[in-house]
Amino acid sequence: MSSNTYFTVFLFLIILETSVSDKHINRTHLKKDTTPIGGFSNCGGCKMREELKQRNLEVIKAELLKKMGFTHPPNMTGKILPDIPPHILQDFEMQSDEPEFKTGVSVHEEEDEYHVKTQKVLTFAKPYPKLRHNMKQHEILHFTFSDSVTKFHVANATLFVFIKGAERRPLPDVHIEVFKVNKVPDHSEKMPDLKKVYNKKITQPYNRGEWIKIDFTETTSEWFKNGRENFGFIINTTVNGKKVSVMENQEKVPYVDISTTESRRRVRRSMGLNCNDSMQESLCCRYPLVVDFVQFGWDFVIAPKKYEANYCGGDCPYVTLQKYPHTHLMKMAFPNSAQPCCGPRKMSAISMLYFDESYNVVYGSLTGMVVDRCGCS
Repeated sequence: MSSNTYFTVFLFLIILETSVSDKHINRTHLKKDTTPIGGFSNCGGCKMREELKQRNLEVIKAELLKKMGFTHPPNMTGKILPDIPPHILQDFEMQSDEPEFKTGVSVHEEEDEYHVKTQKVLTFAKPYPKLRHNMKQHEILHFTFSDSVTKFHVANATLFVFIKGAERRPLPDVHIEVFKVNKVPDHSEKMPDLKKVYNKKITQPYNRGEWIKIDFTETTSEWFKNGRENFGFIINTTVNGKKVSVMENQEKVPYVDISTTESRRRVRRSMGLNCNDSMQESLCCRYPLVVDFVQFGWDFVIAPKKYEANYCGGDCPYVTLQKYPHTHLMKMAFPNSAQPCCGPRKMSAISMLYFDESYNVVYGSLTGMVVDRCGCS
């Protein structure tokens, strides 16, 4: 059998599997309006969902206490507690005024953090390597960047120049000029083609000297994009009209601090179902769930008094909101394996203000306490 024939058969099987899965999902949607599915329709379904909500609240209680470092809720009964400034409370109470929970399919665009690589690069200046002997009075400096670095995007670059200190007062002015060299001339009688990128006068520091920070993002970005145009740069520093070299102290040569990111960030689009208690949806869905600290009797929580935590519930037939596209293929290959489970696929933090057991006011950011999206895996 030829390779083309194998490919045709393989393609036919994929189409057949997809067709079967689609029919299965369509039947599920048609059934939900006529017969109870998954225990979530009619009165029986309401009871099961209420039990699920209560179980989720108990889990949230335990998780909140654990994240705050408590084994049980601190008792504030009869204690004289300090007043909290209103502007602080206002920021926290905004969490209890979340936008209205909307039902239906929600589309989330999330940056794929796995594919976002950020790094810092420090590169120290050296004399320009191809400078002719009779051009060395210009003191052209150069940063050498490897290919493994220039493939990234320059987010920020800062040039550090050390200015030595004056030994006596009054302190004179230091005139600092930075030039980008656009081209080094082939003939010695010509001056380099320069572009001024920085020009400033500062007061000379006293005694030990200090590092001066200069924004070098634009120049560094140009060199990253086209390394062949990196002909170096010139730093002119003058004190009372006298030129001072920035390279005379080899322990404090100019350097550039570069923050880089990948030039392309992959954005993932993911979908999730949002439902409310009146809907008879059998599929995996996110439901509203309010955590009310007043109902808990947790008087040690200052703010917020309540927040939307949400929870996940429902069935996971093939290809339904699955985290990975190959999950249904694995299930078909191994039919006796565990069924996909509906659960949180994206969670976020809440900020809380509360009293600890010593009655100190504590600010805490508790991660993973809000369900933003549900899915199957």
